[in-house]
Amino acid sequence: MSDLLEDAEIVIVDDDDDFLDEAKRLFEGRVPTVRTLADAQRSVEEGNIDLVMLGPSFAHEGGLQGAGVLIEMDPDLAIVLVAGTITAPLLRSAMRAGLKDVIEAPLTLQSVADTIGQIDRKERRRRPAALPPEPYGAPREEGKVVTVMSAKGGSGKTVTATNLAMLLAARYDPARVCIVDADLQFGDVCLVLQLEPKLTIVNAAHELHRLDEPLLESLLTTHPSGLRVLAAPLEPAFADEISTAAMTEIITKLRSMFDYVIVDTASLLDELLLSLLERADQVLFVLDMDLPSVKNAKLALETLRLLKFPASKVQLVLNRSNARARLDEKEIERSLKLKISAAIPSDGMVPASINEGRPVVESAPKSRVAKGYESVYELVATRAKQDASGKAGRRRWKS
Repeated sequence: MSDLLEDAEIVIVDDDDDFLDEAKRLFEGRVPTVRTLADAQRSVEEGNIDLVMLGPSFAHEGGLQGAGVLIEMDPDLAIVLVAGTITAPLLRSAMRAGLKDVIEAPLTLQSVADTIGQIDRKERRRRPAALPPEPYGAPREEGKVVTVMSAKGGSGKTVTATNLAMLLAARYDPARVCIVDADLQFGDVCLVLQLEPKLTIVNAAHELHRLDEPLLESLLTTHPSGLRVLAAPLEPAFADEISTAAMTEIITKLRSMFDYVIVDTASLLDELLLSLLERADQVLFVLDMDLPSVKNAKLALETLRLLKFPASKVQLVLNRSNARARLDEKEIERSLKLKISAAIPSDGMVPASINEGRPVVESAPKSRVAKGYESVYELVATRAKQDASGKAGRRRWKS
């Protein structure tokens, strides 16, 4: 078993023989199992229990309410539920009852270890540290929202967003960084990160009227690095179930939960994107080295200027800057009336990293292309320093 499992004192509770037998085999008999909450209560009273795992028999309102007795005994006790099917209403009931998480059956050592690690990260984030990490200056009361956009599909927007999020997670605190896939029809963030989300933005939108921090946190998918992901809908048709108002409210809630929220968007200048841009602290406009990309970028930027969107928010990121069909960078800047702030070279490692599900900043951190993504990271780090020192305040979009 992993170090996390070795260090944790666990008791499993359920009255189903098959579930208990499977749990005994999984943990090689080293984790005690009991049949009732009364038995679990005695285990908590007698031993130093860290985690109580409720089996599928408790996956209903009455079973979850019974868990409150254990929480009253020990408010620091972590309780999680194992359920055959995870739904947003079940998650909501579990969070309301004080449980820490819900795991999908069947149990695996990895799912239990991930849950223990996730609980630990949540507790560390809620506990005020004596000397909090301040790599970019004084802590902000609200998190920073960085929206990544492009005016043409295939420009490398999603790969840029995921590599940026991974760098922030690695150099700051992964439990304080979240990436949101706001391409509601064809989002690829989870594909690029090789994640299989069970719950998505759709679930958050359906629970919007009672969406608090514990419930929203339970809807996020955790990357092995600790980075949190709010996944796009699993099918394009579900995009219609998410209104612009719901999307912006979700981003606002995430801002209060995380220090950095990276928002990946669709290559479509619609009401949703305009609303996301308005609420962003910083906009990274990813541009490819071809004429259609430059033409679309010019049209998009001119539209934003007509809407009086503050130009100080937008920074150009040139992707595939060493492409053979190279355009003149100075001419691009003159055409777009905006300086290129960061450049990412073309490299075969990028498609390979997508196929492997490991961003290139993780799989090849010393490569030239990884250095290009670091230049994007520096844009965010520099802006955060300026915001913290008051040199660059937030401006409202004038309609």
